[in-house]
Amino acid sequence: MNATGTIFRFRPLDRLSLPGSRVNEDGIGLCGSFAWVIDGATGLSDEQLTSGGSDAAWLAGMVGDRLMDLAREGNAGSVLSRLEPEVHAAFHEATGHIPSIDDHQAPSACLGLIEARTREGGQVAIQGCFLGDVIALVPTEQGIVRWSDERAKLFERKTLAALGAQEHAPGSIPEPVKRQILENRAKLNRPGGYWVVNPIRAWAGHELRFEAHVPPGVPIVLATDGFMRLVDVFGAYSDRTLHARLAAGEGGDLMEELRGRERDDLMAGAYPRVKTHDDATFLVIAAEPYG
Repeated sequence: MNATGTIFRFRPLDRLSLPGSRVNEDGIGLCGSFAWVIDGATGLSDEQLTSGGSDAAWLAGMVGDRLMDLAREGNAGSVLSRLEPEVHAAFHEATGHIPSIDDHQAPSACLGLIEARTREGGQVAIQGCFLGDVIALVPTEQGIVRWSDERAKLFERKTLAALGAQEHAPGSIPEPVKRQILENRAKLNRPGGYWVVNPIRAWAGHELRFEAHVPPGVPIVLATDGFMRLVDVFGAYSDRTLHARLAAGEGGDLMEELRGRERDDLMAGAYPRVKTHDDATFLVIAAEPYG
């Protein structure tokens, strides 16, 4: 997987993943020189299609399991190209009893996959492939850089506009928001739309790619948007200050703070958001020489 020379692998420094409600649809993992974060989204259907806690939880778990195997072979790009047909095949097998499945019914998942590769001069080349709004915070010479797929932001803004400033009870989704989400799903994995891991539509090759060169041992953060609410919704931190606290091992305290802020705005009136509590996940890792 790496060029000739020192081989780097990721070492976990801290991690935590908590559900926003009954079922956690997030996932994190690392294997050798690869690490990843997954944020599943269940389709808008009253019928569950798979045997998981939810369809999104099933998809996130299956993607994580397959990445654990595929990460032992090839680079990040080849991992995704091999992952796609396996996702489609597994979903087809799990839902073979259902005659037809529409875009709005199928689950999907945002995915951030990073790889540590050797670079001359003793540094590590961190390469990332991103589909959807999961996030990496990477320390570079220019400071903390955020990697994420911003193509979904337009559709997120439309959803928030449909929500407006109206309060709503936890667990409920106002009808205008449901209609907007259905409209957004019509753009999923299509030109001019947004791209995510999906079990019935193609997506490999449409990921956004990033690269940074970092010293060995520096903390790198992977997170879902539910955890990044501390920055993007509540404005309590910047990417830099959040990264600093995570690097200092304060992730558990940050998670408690996040849930406290969500409870303090239980009806989502002061800080508009569709879900009062979202699944929240982070993984702090460092690339270090191996062998």
